Formats: sequence, C-alpha cells, structure tokens
Amino acid sequence: MNVRRLEVLFALTLILMMYIYPLAVVGLWLLMGELPEYGEAIKRSLIVFIASLPLYGAKITLGISGWSKTLGITPMEASPAVINTVHAAFLALQFLSLYFLYRAISRMSDDTGAEMLKTGGLMLLVAIPLHFATITAYFVATWMGLILIIYGL
Repeated sequence: MNVRRLEVLFALTLILMMYIYPLAVVGLWLLMGELPEYGEAIKRSLIVFIASLPLYGAKITLGISGWSKTLGITPMEASPAVINTVHAAFLALQFLSLYFLYRAISRMSDDTGAEMLKTGGLMLLVAIPLHFATITAYFVATWMGLILIIYGL
C-alpha cells in the first residue's frame, strides 16, 4: 500500500466533494479499488453520494448552487419549502457521504499516521452544517479543512 498515493487520493476526493461535487465519484471509485480493507465505508459513501446526485442537479436547476450562475442557468421558480427541502436533503446526504469517507480516512490515519488529513476531513464535516447558518462560515470552514489537508500532504 503506497501511503502517499492514498493520501493524495483521499485529499483529491475531499476537495472534489466540496467544490466540484459530481467529479468526486472518480475519487471514490479509485479509493474503493485501492483500499479493499476499508471498502465497506467507501462503498457506503459511494452509494449515498450517487443517491445525492439528483438533488445536486435539482440544486443547480433551482438556483441554490453557485454553479447555476457559473453555467448561466436561469433558476426555476419554486416555493421556499421546495427549495429548503431540496437543500436540506442534499446537505444531509452530502454529510453522510463525507462521514463514511471520513471513517475510512480515520482508519487509514490510525494505520499510517496521516493525522492532518484526518483533521482536515473533520473540518469539512463541520463545514456542511454551517452551510445552513451562512455561506461565509461554510467557506471559511472548508478552506481551513483544505489547508489542513494540503499541509498534511
């Protein structure tokens, strides 16, 4: 097991999961192939991740995601209840997917000593509920997590 390669794969997957969400499937798929001993947690993460993809598409369509403006998509009109439900359901699934991935990272760091990666993953877990409070708190927490992850590499 090449520890450095695993750390980079975990870091890449975490970064993709927080910023270019659909592409995180590549990282999860690669991790599942690399780590059969942690495969159960990564498999759960992948299943929840795939279940959340339609909600991610709905977020873009409803204009909740920043990608709506980036891609030039005009948001659909919907009631605040629909928007809040889609947003809350997506964040719950994103949190679960990240949690299962964090469990695999935690086990790997116990075996290899990659503590900064583990701490950065924990910061990303903390960031997701902050999305409900303010987008600024969310971005501050995700950037802190990403800095810890990159520093740990």
